[in-house]
Amino acid sequence: MKFLKGRQILWLLVPAAFVVAFLWDGSVQQKPDFVEADNNPDYYLVNTSTLEFNVDGQRVRQFTSDKTSHFKDIMQTRMENPEFKMMTPEQNWEVSAQKALSNELSEQLELEGDVKITMNTKDPNPEMTLSMPTLKVDFTTQTAFTDSKVELNNTIFRQTAKGMSADLKANTIEFKSQVVSEEL
Repeated sequence: MKFLKGRQILWLLVPAAFVVAFLWDGSVQQKPDFVEADNNPDYYLVNTSTLEFNVDGQRVRQFTSDKTSHFKDIMQTRMENPEFKMMTPEQNWEVSAQKALSNELSEQLELEGDVKITMNTKDPNPEMTLSMPTLKVDFTTQTAFTDSKVELNNTIFRQTAKGMSADLKANTIEFKSQVVSEEL
């Protein structure tokens, strides 16, 4: 009979060992994560057009985009083929690119892919076009800058440079290095 008592204890120890081993395992079982915040916008718009007016009812800005995707989790808006127009009585600015990324927290706009800024004035002077591969605009400081190659063209002369910074309030552009000017 003593033989059976030992086996009963053994039968109790085997399941207890499995329970202890299961509870001893400190690894956390991973839950499947099917949602990626970066790839899933909370909404997107196709072929958008927005107009902004001043207090007098005059148009001051126009924005169009082929596709606009908003990402709430990372506070970003991505745009495909965006075009911005800023209108004042003296001049019109048109900005276009292949892609744009708006960071809502820092109030910065990153444009990339054949960025073009065209300025049309009411003066008889020809329009000016500023071209570059990338451009960053900081709305809090009212500045724009790039470290890439820049070309300024007004059909009379052309200037090329590497890098540029612009003060949007003072309406000035400063080229950083390798500035070359030529008449056309």
